[in-house]
Amino acid sequence: MRIFRLFLFVFVTSSAALGAPRGVLENITKIQVDPTVVEHPDKIDDEIAPSLVRYNLRAAIHSAHIEEGVSPVHAHIVLDGFSSESTTRKVLLDMGSGQDLCTVDGRLVIVDAGGKELANIKIHVHGRAVFADAEANPVFADGRNPTSDLERRLLREIEALK
Repeated sequence: MRIFRLFLFVFVTSSAALGAPRGVLENITKIQVDPTVVEHPDKIDDEIAPSLVRYNLRAAIHSAHIEEGVSPVHAHIVLDGFSSESTTRKVLLDMGSGQDLCTVDGRLVIVDAGGKELANIKIHVHGRAVFADAEANPVFADGRNPTSDLERRLLREIEALK
């Protein structure tokens, strides 16, 4: 029992002395969301893709309980590719379920006021980028309406940075 107490004491004091690693968004309460950057326009097959991706990022930041507005910390998506499935493929694979599946490739980039990159996270999602209607999916436990697969992925990455 004494050895267990000793290990516990050493663990607690070493954690307190060294400090837990802090996330880049730990004390951030507000983020400015910049427009989506498209590096290869030829790899984007839908003209509304940059706006759609930015809307998903804004929703993910809101879901992470971070305010959006003028801030020294900026976030944006670098969109490397966006493709949606053809109507024929949707009919054959989804049996007419009406789900609009797409593939989104890009990076979530967060920078500070000086332009220093705080995070650069690769994002690859094959699923819905458009928000689902409440009738097709159940409501979340906290009462929010269903979200897209892209927003869920972005939210997971933002929460990991807190």
